[in-house]
Parts: sequence; C-alpha cells; structure tokens
Amino acid sequence: MQDNDLVHDTGLLPQGFNSKMKLPEDLFEYQREDLTRLLNSSEGFLNLSEMGTGKTPVAIGLAKLGDFKKTLIVCPKTLRWEWSRQIQDWYGIEPTVGKGSFHRLDELADQYEGNSPDNPFFIVNYETFRKEDHRMLLNIIHFDLVILDEAHRVRNPETSMFRGLSETLSKYSGAKVLAMTGSPVVNKPDDLYSLLCLTRPEQFPRKERNSFILEYCYTIARRNRFKVIGVRKKEQLQAMIKSFSIQRRKKEVLPFLPDKYYRIVNLEMSEDQKKIYDKARDQLMIELDNGETIRSAGILALLIRLRQLSLDPRILGLSKTPSIKSEFLRELIEDLGDEKLVVFSTFADYIDILESDFKDIPHITITGKTPSEQRMANVKRFQEDENCRLAFGTMQTMGEGITLTAASNVVLMDRWWSPTVNEQAIDRTHRIGQTNKVQVILPVAKDSIDQSMDKILQGKNQFVKDVLGTGNDYEVMEAVLDDIKDSFRSNRHAWEREF
Repeated sequence: MQDNDLVHDTGLLPQGFNSKMKLPEDLFEYQREDLTRLLNSSEGFLNLSEMGTGKTPVAIGLAKLGDFKKTLIVCPKTLRWEWSRQIQDWYGIEPTVGKGSFHRLDELADQYEGNSPDNPFFIVNYETFRKEDHRMLLNIIHFDLVILDEAHRVRNPETSMFRGLSETLSKYSGAKVLAMTGSPVVNKPDDLYSLLCLTRPEQFPRKERNSFILEYCYTIARRNRFKVIGVRKKEQLQAMIKSFSIQRRKKEVLPFLPDKYYRIVNLEMSEDQKKIYDKARDQLMIELDNGETIRSAGILALLIRLRQLSLDPRILGLSKTPSIKSEFLRELIEDLGDEKLVVFSTFADYIDILESDFKDIPHITITGKTPSEQRMANVKRFQEDENCRLAFGTMQTMGEGITLTAASNVVLMDRWWSPTVNEQAIDRTHRIGQTNKVQVILPVAKDSIDQSMDKILQGKNQFVKDVLGTGNDYEVMEAVLDDIKDSFRSNRHAWEREF
C-alpha cells in the first residue's frame, strides 16, 4: 500500500468503499470534513495533521473540486514521483513533473509553449526556487493553487529557497496556498512563522517576524540578536492558528490504527570497537579542553565520527569485522524469520555496508543515490513481494513521504538530532494500511554517544509534543557534548579513586 492511499482491502476501511478512487466519496469522513473546510476558505490554509493521516488525497481533492485552473505542487525532490502517482490514481491525469538535472524545468517550458495545455498539475522541488531564471519561468505561468508539501523544508527565512518561494508566490495574485507538514515545529516556535508568511503574507508579513517572536516566544539576548528558548501565550497562539489550520492526530481519527511500542536494546561494544571509540572520544575531550566550541568544524567532525564508530567502525575503514550493532541486526533478522523489517540509518555509507552484509536476502535500498523513479518501484516491491524481507534506507530519503506498512518492525540503527525526524521515519510503517502493532527497536551502545543522545532526545521530545517546541540541532549537540563530558569525567574520577 502506498503513501496515503485509502483504497485497499485492509478490513479497516469504511463500509461500501469503492476500489476505484473517487473524490470525495472514497475519503474517510474526517478527510471529507477537511476538504470542505478548504473548499469554503478563500485564503491560505495550513494542514498540520500528523504523518499518515492522509493529507495528500485531501489536497488533490481541493485541486479537483475547487475549480482551479493550474496547480503548482512544491515538494522535496524525492517525493515528486509519489505525487505524480497519486494524482494519476485520484484524478486520472498524468501531471507535468520537473525532472532531469538538479534544476531543469524543461517539461514546464514545454507546457508553457502549449504542448500540453490541458494539464492542470505541475510538480517541482523546493530547490527550483534558488535560481532566478527558473523563478522567471514559473512567474509567467499563473497558478491559482499552490500546494507546499513537507513545508517545514522552508522554515528558515534566511535561505535562498524561502526567499525565492516567497517572491514567486507574491506574483500569483489571488492564488490559494496550502502548506502541508506533520512537523510544523522542527526546532523552535518561530519555525511556524515561515509557514504563516507563505500562506497568509498579508496577515503575517515577513518584516513582522521579530514582533511575532517577541509576542509569542520567550527569548534571551545573544550578541546582536535574540535566541528563542520557549513559547508564551500558547493557548492564544494555538487558538489563532486553529482558525485556519487542520490538525488531525492519528489516535483521534484512526482509532483502528494499531499501537506502536518501543524496545531499547542495550549493547556492549567489543573490546576492539571500544578501543577505537575511546580514542576518538579522548580526542574530542582534548579539543574541548582547548576551548573549541560546538560550531567548530573540528568538533562537528568528531561528533559525527563518534556516531559512526558507535554504529560500525567499518564505515571509516577502521575495522574488518561487524560491530555489535551490526551483529545484533543479523540476529534480529534471523529471529524475525519471514517477517519484514525496515532498517534506518543517517549514514548512507552504513546502508552500503548492510547491503553487502545481507546481499543473500531479498531487499530494497532507498538512499540519496537511488534515482527518484527507482524509489517508488522499490517501495512497490517491498509492499507487494512477500519474498522481499528487508528495506534499508537513510532517514533523509526513505524516512519521508512513502509508506512501508508491509512491515510492522522498524529499527533505527542510529538517531538524528531531532526527535521529529526520527518519528517521521518510524511512521513510514505506522500509518493507514497498517494492521499490526508496530515494534520500534532502538539499539544503544553502552558508554557511547548513543546513551547521551537518547537522554537528550527524550527531554526535547516533551517540547515537540506541545506542537510548539524549542531547541535546535546545535542545542541538542551541545547538550550531548555536556553529557559526554560529564560521563567521561565521572568515570575518570571513579577510576582514579579505585586505583
């Protein structure tokens, strides 16, 4: 079953469900309610519903039933073909997709020249808006509906992507903008203001961003700027946003969706792996004692190195034998038997190693190196081929915009700095179409950066649960560094006392 599809006989769908996709008949009741809200609003809107609640069919329904002539869909590069597939399934039209090299818009140029004038859908990726000549082409075609998928990708107003997108949207007089994301606040509360600027620029102009932050955020002074440390007037802010947003939670609208549960597996590194890891950790301590800060390239590199070494030293060519985590994964695959398993890592090089380790077991792989067209074919194979037992992928690529509900077991071999990114990857298996409880397995290497990250991420997750969160990746890194230092020094003092 593919992402957000509601048309498979899972035993969980509404009575009388038609196997031919029809809008709005084949939507769940809550989706029809959301579609009605969107159709009745002439202004920009936010769909902040959780991942897996079916935002895409609602957006396509808006385009189809809202009498829009031209719809521009902006999404991550990896999701262009998934959008194309769903539009064909729900609408029966093959959209125009900007593809080819990183920024080419040949297909859109053909469209403008009249080669396929009846096609109402155009799909481009966010990077398109970095280039002025590409924005000029998009400016000539008047779009009256713009859908921004995974809109948190443009949360930073300082980037050329945000500025280019904002400038382009300003050219579409009277256009309706729908911003969709299940992660409206990735790092801090003011992330949300970028989405407000894009969907309702008259109500939330870019120049008023600081006023918004001072009104709704707790801040502290930092040199020539201030740093956001929390949210204030939360109820007032949420009430304001609720008036033009959809915020569905899976537990509320999909009560039939099975639970997910977490299993932390504590592992002890082998003597050789620990020796390699400790050497890198000691180097980090030396750099910190010399006054280096988290934003130093050297410190960042050492942090990444520690994460790689706790995962598997083979990533850096420092060992020829599998790490304790890789050994655990092999045992897990053997224990699961015929059950399917989804395996995530943040390191593409590690995924390459796993491909080699498990080359004799039918599997798929989705990383940044996998061509976009091939990714959907891989998903289809994993979902439909009973013999294909494993899906290996990076969080950055396989962790977004696709469905892997053929598996109910998922393992995060390592974690990213943001709990939102980690949960988004997990929810590839926990969405519409899942009939089993989802087991999330988190292997943690003892006395390593893994333990520090787990502790910090759990604390940060409390803010995210409030919808408006705080703390960015650097702050998490700083907290992890502090925890590593405290652990190192307490262990050293204990050793000195003993001897």
